[in-house]
Amino acid sequence: MGSLGAKVILFAALLLLLSIFLFSVLTFGLFQLYIEQVAHSNAPHHLSLTKLALIMLGVGIFVFGLSVFMYTCMIRCKFIRPLQQLQTLVAHDVELSPPPRDELSMLTRSFSQLSTSLANESQMMTEQMSNLLIMSDALISTLNLEHLLGEIVSRLGGIMQAKHVSLLLYGREMLSPWAVAQWTNQAVSSPSGGPGLPTGTVPQPAGTVIVHVDPDGDITMAVTTKIPAFSGMRAVNSGKQKAVQTAKSAQLLASGLRRPRIPRPALRDLDMILARMVIQRQKIAYGENVEAIYKERGENWARFALEAGYYSVIAVPLLLQEQAIGAFILYSAKPRQISSRDTFLLSTAAIQASMAVQNALLFAEIKEKNVALERANQLKSQFLANVTHELRTPLHSIISYGGLILEGFVDGELPPEQEEYIQFMVRRAGDLSHLVDDMLDLSKIEADRIEVKPEPLELTVSLQDVLNQLKPMANDKSLYLTLEAEEGLPKVEADGHRVRQIALNMVSNALKFTEKGGVTIRCSLTKDATMVRVSVHDTGIGISPAALDYIFDAFRQADGSTTRRFGGTGLGLTIAKRLVELQAGEVAVESTLGQGSTFSFTLPVLSPSKQAIVERSPS
Repeated sequence: MGSLGAKVILFAALLLLLSIFLFSVLTFGLFQLYIEQVAHSNAPHHLSLTKLALIMLGVGIFVFGLSVFMYTCMIRCKFIRPLQQLQTLVAHDVELSPPPRDELSMLTRSFSQLSTSLANESQMMTEQMSNLLIMSDALISTLNLEHLLGEIVSRLGGIMQAKHVSLLLYGREMLSPWAVAQWTNQAVSSPSGGPGLPTGTVPQPAGTVIVHVDPDGDITMAVTTKIPAFSGMRAVNSGKQKAVQTAKSAQLLASGLRRPRIPRPALRDLDMILARMVIQRQKIAYGENVEAIYKERGENWARFALEAGYYSVIAVPLLLQEQAIGAFILYSAKPRQISSRDTFLLSTAAIQASMAVQNALLFAEIKEKNVALERANQLKSQFLANVTHELRTPLHSIISYGGLILEGFVDGELPPEQEEYIQFMVRRAGDLSHLVDDMLDLSKIEADRIEVKPEPLELTVSLQDVLNQLKPMANDKSLYLTLEAEEGLPKVEADGHRVRQIALNMVSNALKFTEKGGVTIRCSLTKDATMVRVSVHDTGIGISPAALDYIFDAFRQADGSTTRRFGGTGLGLTIAKRLVELQAGEVAVESTLGQGSTFSFTLPVLSPSKQAIVERSPS
């Protein structure tokens, strides 16, 4: 039987020939009728109508046959021929055995095979995306460089079912890689899904992973600074170019650039040749049949690959910010056809690997810098503690001997002018002593060496001591200083010495920045009755809203003019805040510029169980 297209064309041709025959017969009859009408003008009129109808019928049949023929030709060109091409395309991938003789049956089977092929392709794409997602999760989950490089080569080898995978990372002006990772699978099975990605989920096969990182190399440097020396190079062809390149390499070595200290067996010539090749081109390079390539071209890398038992190779550059930082190479034990799915997967995996390497290097760099900063901070705190400790002894001597002179423990009587000078010296030495004490406390707090000993504390008693101590300061400036406390305030659990230090810093700070009015200390219980709030309200200069954000920072005051006008270092509030936090309290500030400020802190109320213990203890 002939094909469907041939049958349709034959039928249309026969129909067209029949139409032409009928058209010719009817045309001849029309011509004879015309002759008869001319010869016998008195012929019956109904005979002319009959023949005219027959003529019109013949013309209609001719037009119909011609239309069928043209429609058949159009179907042949627009429908049957593309289907035959589609059939040929499907039959190229899947051999039909035995091939049906009927074209409709063949097209039906071809469509079925095409549907199966598309389903397999969709499944492969889904598996490919799944493999990429799994690999991405594995690479993101680690920031250890050596473990990361091992994960990259092992997972690539498992996905591509390779025999060996090598990864090389290069740095700026480095002749050899600064990191090498290798994965080897000794038992390599042929892919069940043919060349390329397998049809089923591929588990990661067990293999040997070896990672070498230059111990003396600056691997913590940001990866963007590790630009390879090969990025600006081109293929060397002539002997002159080779000589120039050799001279440049010798010059680099003579200038102090060293080769990384990676074991020589790990630096395989085959890996380095292929890595340099793809780094120069910044494109994927592969050999589907290394044996055929060697027979045709006789290249060294192909000979090295065959000697190692590799019959197909895929080399992929690692690009970051349009710069090649290295490459990974996959070797297979059998020739394999490289598909577009393979190149897409490997290029995507290269992007993931480059970003993961960058993250690992940046993390290592940040970690190293944090260690250095922490060490510097410890040295600073230690230095500060030593200096302040050494300053306290001479300052106490100055204050003590100055006090003895003022109290008359020397022979003779001091003139008023000399007494005023000595008083000034003692006051300034006292101020300096307070500054040294504050710096020492700050250094202890930063070094986490300050001790806080909570105890049941009657808060109003400690605050009254502070008020009595600062009353002369308030009187000297004609300011009032009062204490207002709610009745029945419970005891708090706090360090009495540190509470007095906190209140002293806040109240003295309020008096220093107040010129009219005064300072009021208020004590009240919070709404939940778990904390006691102590607030220090003054009628001083106030604080601008912008300065409220950093008012508790060390060595910071509202602005430079405040420091020049009122003095001080800005350590009092910082120390007070940290001491309150060490006792499970909080510090707050409210202020209106030009109308005063309110600094407050909270301390925890003594728990009922501890209160009962205190009440039962002997007085």
